[in-house]
Amino acid sequence: MNRSKGNDLRSTGASHKLLLFLGTIFLISGCLPGARNGIQGDHSFGRIIYDTYITNRDSTDQWGEECLSAFDRRALIENVFNAVYKGKIKAIDYFTGEAITPDQLRKMEFEGQFTRKNISKIQFDEKWNWNSEKSEMQKQVNSMTIAYEVYNADGQSRGQKPIFKLVFTK
Repeated sequence: MNRSKGNDLRSTGASHKLLLFLGTIFLISGCLPGARNGIQGDHSFGRIIYDTYITNRDSTDQWGEECLSAFDRRALIENVFNAVYKGKIKAIDYFTGEAITPDQLRKMEFEGQFTRKNISKIQFDEKWNWNSEKSEMQKQVNSMTIAYEVYNADGQSRGQKPIFKLVFTK
C-alpha cells in the first residue's frame, strides 16, 4: 500500500512539473514578436503597397468627404513631424534611401519646399495576415511615405511628391 501511494505522489509531482513546463512554454510563446502584436495569422497574404489620399481633392465629392469625416489629418501630420523632429523615428529620403536629419527637414519646411497644408497622400507598405482563430484581418504597417500636392503655374495639380518615408519594421 505504501508503494502504491509513493508512486501516486511521484506521478503527481511529475504531472506538476509537466504542467509547469507547458505553462512556461505557453507564456514564452506569448512574448514572441508577432504574438505580442497579434500579427501571427495562419495565412499571410504578403506585402501590399498602396496610396491613400488624406484630403478630399474634389469639393463636390460627397463620398470622399464622408470617408474622411472621422479622420484627423492635421493631428496625424503633427504627430509624424513631432516624432521626426524629436528624433523618435528617422525620416528617409524616398528617392535615395538616405536619412533626412531633423535639421534638414526643418530647413526644407522653412524654405518652402513643402507646406504641411499641402500634404495630401500617404503611401503604405503593409503585410496583411488572416487570423482564422479570430476570423479577422490583421495588418502590419512596415512603412509610410508622406507626400504633398504639387501645382503648376495655373494652380492645377501636377500630382504628389514624396517628402520622406518612415520605416517601422526592421
